[in-house]
Amino acid sequence: MAKLKSKVNRFFYRNRSKGVRNLMLYIGVGNLVVWLLTMLNPSEPFFYELLRLSPAQVLSGQVWRLFTYPLVYLCESTPILGILSMLFFYWCGSILEQYWGTLRFNAYYLSGVLLTDLAAVAVALVALAEDSLLGLMISSVLGVGFIGYVNFSLLLAAATVIPEEQVRIWFILPVKMKWLAWIDLGFTLYEMIRGLISVLKLGSAAGLSMYLLLLIPLVAVANYLLFFGKQAANILPDFLRYHPTHKSWTRQMKQQTAYSDAGLGRSGPRGSGAQARFRCTVCGRTELSNPGLEFRYCSKCAGYRCYCQDHIHNHEHITE
Repeated sequence: MAKLKSKVNRFFYRNRSKGVRNLMLYIGVGNLVVWLLTMLNPSEPFFYELLRLSPAQVLSGQVWRLFTYPLVYLCESTPILGILSMLFFYWCGSILEQYWGTLRFNAYYLSGVLLTDLAAVAVALVALAEDSLLGLMISSVLGVGFIGYVNFSLLLAAATVIPEEQVRIWFILPVKMKWLAWIDLGFTLYEMIRGLISVLKLGSAAGLSMYLLLLIPLVAVANYLLFFGKQAANILPDFLRYHPTHKSWTRQMKQQTAYSDAGLGRSGPRGSGAQARFRCTVCGRTELSNPGLEFRYCSKCAGYRCYCQDHIHNHEHITE
C-alpha cells in the first residue's frame, strides 16, 4: 500500500502542470452564466433542470448530469450567499492547485463529484426498489444541493493545507481555517442528526433510502480522507496534535541540539537579536514567529530540510 501511494504521489508530482488550470474559475463563471440564463425565465428554469443532478434521469440515459451539476450551485442558493461562497471556494481551489499542482487538484475535485454521483445513484436505486410513495418522492428530488457537499470537501482540504490562516466571515469576524472547518463539520453533523430524528418519527413508513440519504454528506469527508489520510490531523486542535510530553516533542529537542550549529539559523524579528533555529522550508514559519509550533527534519529530503508540523507529512521531497 505504501509503495502504491508513493507511485501515485510521484505521478502527480511529475505531471503537476497537466490538467485544467484554474478549474474553479471556469466553474464559477459557468455558475454565473447558468444562473443568469435561469433568471431570464425563473418560472421555467430550463438550463437548471437540464444540468442539475437527477439520478432518476441519469438512469434513463442523461449521463451528462453526472458532470454538469457543479454548474448549478448558484441556482440552488441565495444570490449574495452563493456568490460569496463561490469566491471563497475559488480561493480554496487556488490554494490547493498551487500547493498540489493542477493535476492532483483536478483529480481531487473530480473524485468528489464522482463519489457523490455514485452515492446519489445508489440511493435512487434503493428508493425505486422500495416502490413506495416516499421512495418515489426521494428519487424525484434527489440530487438537489449535493454540489454543496463537494464544495465542503474543498474547505476541509484548504484548512488542512493552511490551518492557521485567518479568514473573515462576512468580512468582519476573523476565524482560522481549521476552526472554520470544524464549524462546518458541526453544522453538517447537526443537520444529519436533525434529519435522523425526522426519519425516526416516520417509523415504519421510512424506507432504507431515507436512512442512506442522511449519509450523503459523509461522501465529501470520505473523499477528503482518501487524499489526505493522516494529514487530516492538521485541522485538529493543537492540544490533540502535540504536547511537550509526547515523544515527538522529545525528538524535536534532540534535533534542536544536533542541528543548532549546522548554519541553519536566521535572524528573528527585526531588532530582537534572536536567531531562529527552525524555519519551515514550505511556509517559512519559525519557532520565534509561532511559539509552540513543532518542527522536524525530513530524512528523505536532500540536505537538512526543516518542516513545521503542518508540512512534515505533506510536502514534496527535495532530492537535489
